Amino acid sequence: MAPDPPPAAVTLDSAQLHALLDILTHDETYREAADFKYPHAVKDYGYPFNHDTSQPNTPTYNPKSASPLLQLLLTRCILTVPGLGDLPSDFWPTKFQGILTRLADVDLSESYDKGAPGTRKTLATLACVIHEAITRGLLGGIAKGSEKVDLQKAQYDSARAPELARAWDECVRELVHGNLADELFDHCAKNEDFESHSPAVKAAADYAILHIASLLHHILVLSAEGQYLVKLIENVHKLVPYTMVRQTLRIGNAATMINGMMRIFLAKMSVAAMTNWIGWTKEADDGMNLLQRIINLVLSCDASDFRKQAEKVESSKDKPSKEQLAALREHMALPREAHEEARRTSLAEQKSIIAVILESTGPKLTASMSESQHAQCLEWYSAQLSVRDRDEISNVFCKSSPDYLTAVMRDAVSAYEPFIRSLHGSLDLRPHVTSLEAFLNDFIETSKPKQVKNRDGGKWKNLGSGSGKNTPVQTRPPSVEDYVALLRRNRHLLYKYLHQFAENCTDVREKFRNWANGTVHNFRNAGETEAANSGGARPGAAGAVSGSLQEIFTQLPPETQQSVLAGLDSHAAYLSKASSVSMQRMQRILDALNDGSSKVDEKEGSSKRNTPRGSSEGDDMSGPGVYLMRWESLLDSTLITPATPHGPVRKGRDVKGEKVSGKIGPEGVKEGWDAGAIAKQEDSAVPQAPDVSVVMEALGESFREVVREAVGQVGPPSTPNSAA
Repeated sequence: MAPDPPPAAVTLDSAQLHALLDILTHDETYREAADFKYPHAVKDYGYPFNHDTSQPNTPTYNPKSASPLLQLLLTRCILTVPGLGDLPSDFWPTKFQGILTRLADVDLSESYDKGAPGTRKTLATLACVIHEAITRGLLGGIAKGSEKVDLQKAQYDSARAPELARAWDECVRELVHGNLADELFDHCAKNEDFESHSPAVKAAADYAILHIASLLHHILVLSAEGQYLVKLIENVHKLVPYTMVRQTLRIGNAATMINGMMRIFLAKMSVAAMTNWIGWTKEADDGMNLLQRIINLVLSCDASDFRKQAEKVESSKDKPSKEQLAALREHMALPREAHEEARRTSLAEQKSIIAVILESTGPKLTASMSESQHAQCLEWYSAQLSVRDRDEISNVFCKSSPDYLTAVMRDAVSAYEPFIRSLHGSLDLRPHVTSLEAFLNDFIETSKPKQVKNRDGGKWKNLGSGSGKNTPVQTRPPSVEDYVALLRRNRHLLYKYLHQFAENCTDVREKFRNWANGTVHNFRNAGETEAANSGGARPGAAGAVSGSLQEIFTQLPPETQQSVLAGLDSHAAYLSKASSVSMQRMQRILDALNDGSSKVDEKEGSSKRNTPRGSSEGDDMSGPGVYLMRWESLLDSTLITPATPHGPVRKGRDVKGEKVSGKIGPEGVKEGWDAGAIAKQEDSAVPQAPDVSVVMEALGESFREVVREAVGQVGPPSTPNSAA
């Protein structure tokens, strides 16, 4: 009897390859970023971080990076930025690495313990989805397109979302495969209106503004952490000495000006600073400079809010016992291993982190604990963890010895001194500092609740204060359109600076022109022409890595291939739906902008700006961007401790819209809007990301090897050999 023929090789189609690259870059980027909570992640990163920290003077680099995607972006696009090559040799492997290692060593808290995704989780996951989008371009490349488009003659309907998307795609292709980068540098040197370059650039700028506005709106309005972040930005903004900076910029001599600016922000005035400088003491605590005082003051004020929340629990009617709070406090002081063991037990036994901690101290502590006391324990524990986090972050940046933060800032200023001299000698920077201050004031005001009349409050209005029963004042959240209006009325400030810079600072301009051209060329698909000539091109697939992904897939056992294929098909369908939703959102915002362009937002006591009423009046508030949905999927999958002593482990989706205990919004704003209600409404309009963990389990390690091969051999620039 003849043996069964081997199964036919499965060839992935374009949609499956595209989905595969999306899954692998998404999961791998998050894994690499999450690993940075451990000190070993920095050492195992590879160049430019030292693998053997016991030999700081002769750094060595891990040849097999544990974070290849992060290393790809850093080495291809960031380390090549003009000026960074002039940093001292110990900047990355000693000083910058020292800061990262210290942050990992202090074992900052996890969202699991605090009952909701916190600020670090929110911002880290956002950084991941932006990073993965860029690295997908670096790996796969940007398709050249079959026909070259004349951007000067092309026409676009700015009221239609597909037209703006087409303009953006065509500009990106011209940047990567054409001469658009050079044209934009030349255009900025001659014209103050950046968008007058061509109809394509104008439409692409509108597309970019819509997406930046959507990103700001998602962070500051739809996120439960939004108003808390606005408060942090406002607090820092109030502490920056803009007037003193402008006065220092009046100094004509560049060296004196730089020295004066360094004295403002980095000088330390203390006895220990003097004795360290003289050499009488070594690495003694020499106090804080202004930059560190700003960081410390903002974090200290923040920590005081959390302390008040913890004290509120301690003085409540049905408060936890002193023994219970003492057990929680004692657990916080334990090393990382004890914290991780408690989380593993909580996950395995379906118990809350509070119950696990108290039971490990003494079973009697949980026997008589009511559900109300459990909730208060979780609230108290969350607040105390937040206090500890801020204290530890402040210690790392402001009170550690040696002071790596100040050293990093001094090295950066020293490396960029030639650039600063050129800017200072060629243009007056004071108006631009004033413009930055004015923009931040406008930005903070835009991010606060909008007062509207009763009939205009929309679905998400909340009762506010009013002058009487007949004239109630209600509030609504800022809309995407509010942020679009913010960017549109301030974009001329950026364009004016770019024009003056490009016109007057020719030496610096040319350095950045060369860097821009070199960077965008990294996004070219080198194998595109060969694939097209051989008939192997698959448009919309995974670009330059299509062959590598097909190869690692083919190496899987047949039964694993079928599981992976099912995951790829479901994810491809998800991406298609997400892209469709994103386009619909963009069109809705464009319609709202066009319909409301002649209307003035009705609110008492506000500036009379032409701001459209916006999407906060309807059911859907989000702006365009598939990456925003991918960001939400990361937050939704975050594991959260059970809400009761014994119960199922929750996920971020279950606590969507809930803030970490103790966080408050900006000054004068108690409750701007119901973030939870908005989040639930938004969630109903977004396709749910499928579970594709089988793909990463099967191909994760093989994909890392593909990325390492793409990174290649990287290391410090070699010093020229002496003449032979």
